[in-house]
Amino acid sequence: MRKFFLIGIVAINIALNFSCKKAVEAAKEEVVVAAITDGVWTVTSFKQSSVDITSSFSGWEFQYLTNGISLANKIGITTVNGTWAGNTANFTFTANFNSTPPAPLEKLAGTWTVTRAVSSNKGSYAKTEGGVYYEMDLTKK
Repeated sequence: MRKFFLIGIVAINIALNFSCKKAVEAAKEEVVVAAITDGVWTVTSFKQSSVDITSSFSGWEFQYLTNGISLANKIGITTVNGTWAGNTANFTFTANFNSTPPAPLEKLAGTWTVTRAVSSNKGSYAKTEGGVYYEMDLTKK
C-alpha cells in the first residue's frame, strides 16, 4: 500500500512540475507577444553580407498584431499584409508576406534568430538564406 502511495505522490509531482513549466512558457510567450504587438517598428539597421542597406527601408513602418498578422506601411504605397510568429523556445521570429512585396521587403521574409534583445523597444536579428547572411535591428517608434 505504501508503494502505491509513493508512486501516486511522484506522479502528482511530475504532473504539477510539467504543468508549472507550461505555465511559465505561456507567461514568457505572453510577455514577448505583448512587447512585439505594442507599437510600430522601423528597420534601424540592415546588412546583407556585411553591406549596409538600411536606407532601402527608409519610410517603412511595421506593425505586428496579436492575431499573427503583420502590416508594412509606407506613405504613397498600399499597405503590405503578411504574417508573423515568434518562438520563445528557440528565440526565433518568422515573417512572411501574403503576396510579393515591393523591394526591399522581400528581404524581411523568413525565419530570424534573435541575436540581442536590448529591450522591449529594440531587437537584433540574423538569418542566412540562400548562402547570404543578413543582420537587422528593429526599433520601436
